[in-house]
Amino acid sequence: MIYLMYLASEEGTLIWHYVHPKIPDHILERVAGRDHSLMVNFLSAVSMFGYDALGSRVQIIEFEHVKMSYRYLNIGGMRILAVAITDPEDNPKLVWNVFDAFLNKNKEQLEKITPGETGLIDQEEAEKASLILSRELTKTLEGRVRKFEALGRRDMKNMIIGLMLGIIFYAFTITATYLMYSAYGLHNDLTKFFEIIVLLDFILPGVFIGWVTGYWRGALIDGIIVAILNISVLTGIWWLQLVGAIQSMFNIGMEVIAIGVIIVAGVIGAAMGLIAAFVAWFFVEIRTFVPAK
Repeated sequence: MIYLMYLASEEGTLIWHYVHPKIPDHILERVAGRDHSLMVNFLSAVSMFGYDALGSRVQIIEFEHVKMSYRYLNIGGMRILAVAITDPEDNPKLVWNVFDAFLNKNKEQLEKITPGETGLIDQEEAEKASLILSRELTKTLEGRVRKFEALGRRDMKNMIIGLMLGIIFYAFTITATYLMYSAYGLHNDLTKFFEIIVLLDFILPGVFIGWVTGYWRGALIDGIIVAILNISVLTGIWWLQLVGAIQSMFNIGMEVIAIGVIIVAGVIGAAMGLIAAFVAWFFVEIRTFVPAK
């Protein structure tokens, strides 16, 4: 979540600042509760220190509980410093993609608070525009968090909930596999049976776990844990059938299967974890903010 946002002139003069209504107490006390003009002067000095060498690309400074990223914008012919203080788990590219879209949508209001060539603005109009910008940014940010707040935290609790839901989802897929095996006589077509297991019991749970957990590190761990459970259950129920399916597809003996079962289990578990991690990163982590804590 974007907790603080500053827009300042190149010289370090504060143009506009935004404070999220649900800003955490530790940020409120240590940062937001201080003089915003002094904060901007400090942030401007930090950004300008490396500007000549690093250019106007997004720059990131990570602290213990927050992440600060900044970049330069061109607004009405002026070079404006924009600084965002966010949750450490938020993706900086997402921060600036959302903020750029917000600025484009509210360009008219932004022009009212930005000094032109004369350096003068209508104070009454500027104050009104500032309130409108704050309101609209809050609405924009709230629309980019997950509906179920507990699934957007990207912490241990989030990971545990994702794991529990992943196990429940896997219970449905393994039940569906068992019913299909019994109803369609898949013991006579072990190759198709093997393909169904890969799809229903590894790929689909991996996708689901990634989407539910929502961040790649937690999804990777959850996916590997469910994969281990998956392999144990499949082995307990269909060991002979699985051996037959593997032998029919790869034409290898029982001795090779016995030696390679641990390796195969590890590869499958890692693959399921990687599927979950990719889905979490691509479909959730780089598209949504961490909810305000």
